[in-house]
Amino acid sequence: MSETPSLRSRFRAWLCLAVLASGLGALGLAAEAQPSSAPNPLVIEILSPDLLSGTAGDYVTVRAQIVNAGPQALSDITTYLSLVDTQNKMPVDLEDWSAERGLFIGTIESRQTLPLFWKIHFVKAGTYELVVVANPAGSRTPQVSTMTRFQVSPKRNLNPGQVLPVALGTPLVLILLFLIATYKRQRRETS
Repeated sequence: MSETPSLRSRFRAWLCLAVLASGLGALGLAAEAQPSSAPNPLVIEILSPDLLSGTAGDYVTVRAQIVNAGPQALSDITTYLSLVDTQNKMPVDLEDWSAERGLFIGTIESRQTLPLFWKIHFVKAGTYELVVVANPAGSRTPQVSTMTRFQVSPKRNLNPGQVLPVALGTPLVLILLFLIATYKRQRRETS
């Protein structure tokens, strides 16, 4: 009778090993069945300086390039900008910053390099980071460029809210009225 529990223990151990081996084999088959994600042959590089600075209201041009480093032509590529406000840790809506948020590239041949240009309007003072993203049609992994930073200074406005004409004009009008009144009084006294 002492052999029976030992036989059962061995059977259970063999059964567990068989289940484990079949599970590992199924995982291996599942891994082989999934399509391998080939590295993206696109290379994007921002050619503008790492730091672009200016005053709110200024315009700068961001220059970049996209290269197809792969052996085959790629088609239906869309490139677009992504801008982040680093002080507030928030993405920025590019509607006011650039009229050309995305650029569509029809086909880029193997080993071909294409220039990319974006005219950026500094809207608000702060520190920002910008990258260029490319998304080939059918790819689930976009390619991201190197990063460039914007340092935007506040615009010094000497006439905020059109106050300057009122601030300078009111004392001048009062002085003029005082001089007219004084002149009329002196004329009355002399006549």
